[in-house]
Amino acid sequence: MRNACGPEATADPGAPVPLIELRKLDKRFPGTHALKAVDLSLFAGEVHAIVGENGAGKSTLIKLLTGAYTKSGGEILWEGRPVVFARPNDAISLGINAVHQEVVLCRHLTVAANIFLGGEDSRLGILKNGAMVRAAQRILDGLGFSISASANLGSLTIGQQQLVATARAAARGSRLIIFDEPTAYLTRQETEQLFKLIRRMHADHITVIYISHRLEEIFQLADRVSVLRDGVLVSTRRVAETDEQTLIRDMVSRSIGNLHYKEDIGHGAVIFEAKDLTGQGFENISMTVRSGEIAGLYGLIGAGRSEFVQCVFGRRPKTGGEMRWRGEPLRIRSERDAMRRGIALIPESRRDQGLCLNLGVSHNLNLPIFDRLTRHLLINRQAEMEHADRQIADLRIVTASRALGVNLLSGGNQQKVVVGKWLNHGAELFILDEPTVGVDVGTKVEIYKLMAALLRKGAGIILISSYLPEVYDLSDSLYVFRRGRMVAQHARNSADHETILKEAIGA
Repeated sequence: MRNACGPEATADPGAPVPLIELRKLDKRFPGTHALKAVDLSLFAGEVHAIVGENGAGKSTLIKLLTGAYTKSGGEILWEGRPVVFARPNDAISLGINAVHQEVVLCRHLTVAANIFLGGEDSRLGILKNGAMVRAAQRILDGLGFSISASANLGSLTIGQQQLVATARAAARGSRLIIFDEPTAYLTRQETEQLFKLIRRMHADHITVIYISHRLEEIFQLADRVSVLRDGVLVSTRRVAETDEQTLIRDMVSRSIGNLHYKEDIGHGAVIFEAKDLTGQGFENISMTVRSGEIAGLYGLIGAGRSEFVQCVFGRRPKTGGEMRWRGEPLRIRSERDAMRRGIALIPESRRDQGLCLNLGVSHNLNLPIFDRLTRHLLINRQAEMEHADRQIADLRIVTASRALGVNLLSGGNQQKVVVGKWLNHGAELFILDEPTVGVDVGTKVEIYKLMAALLRKGAGIILISSYLPEVYDLSDSLYVFRRGRMVAQHARNSADHETILKEAIGA
């Protein structure tokens, strides 16, 4: 990389001025010191990765740089001059934009309307919709994104919505773009398109902050990488001069030997069976899940995996085939039917489908069992607190209190809340749809160990993951989906990665 100044380096009078420099940047909340005197310099045209466990301070840093939060102390310098971001428009005016992990656009508007949101093309107060659609389509085509500008945003996959957010940031004349877990929901092809765009930004001297828990992406894209831990910047290194194990030790202050933690657990009787199950988005799916078994579902986004498990959980009706539960016919007409039978779903999008963001941690943890906690129309508050506190302690959910709004937690801790509420419920079949998306390596291992604990208690697991190494290493049986059909089934480690990937893409 051309510019190699780290935050710990001695100032060189001949060195280039950073595009943005943080000096002792600090952020405090009541009861929490989220960011602690961070010193960091970013230069024009560099791709700078920032990694750390959930709760390390990455989200706080992003919000300070985009004006969503105001700093408690320290300075932000833009091209050597102090600046204050009192609101998001202050950052946007300088060319700072962010593409967030959770898409924050308007689902009811078209792609074009979202790209030009806040900067609409109008004449005499009337929107020039046709002109905006044509302009947006040129932007999307120029970026290599195969998306229709006239489509309603809500009709797109989460991955496609992420690309629309990227196009919006690129169209605003950005000088600094922050990507927060941008590939979490992208297909392999979409990821390649994004990487190509980031490399083009690098060549055009646009600065990129890249945040990801997928460390292999850091080594593909970044020039330098900084590690945050407990709100403290603990290291900044050239990517070419470090490795994954070093970054992991910096992140968690310990070495993680077996990232995809897997225990050998004996399998018992068949819990769940689907035979030729058919519904919207999938057809003729047959599979079994035994006690103590992880049945992995792999395929590209849109292959029918999520649609299949949503049918099992009662969110989608079946149009053909049958399901059986411990050998007996299983009729699921609603989510309540599935819950009563002992089926739990940890959904792909925790914010949209797994949590009530306007409620507290305790309330979310107890949602499936309030009927048990209620007597004569009154909730037993003591029992509610005890159930919540047990899951907070067992899952090591980082929260200031059980009453804290779940929307204020980090992504990894939100995922723990989703898992914890089903542990309170006591399900027998756990469906985990992308359970480690957007969580750090330490939390991933905690989730894998939790899965092992469920299996030891006799539960079965259906695991969906778009990350092949994860689903490959963890699954006892692996089912490959393509275009709504199951195209292959493999026993543990009986096929290599290349074979499975070819099956998934139809090569």
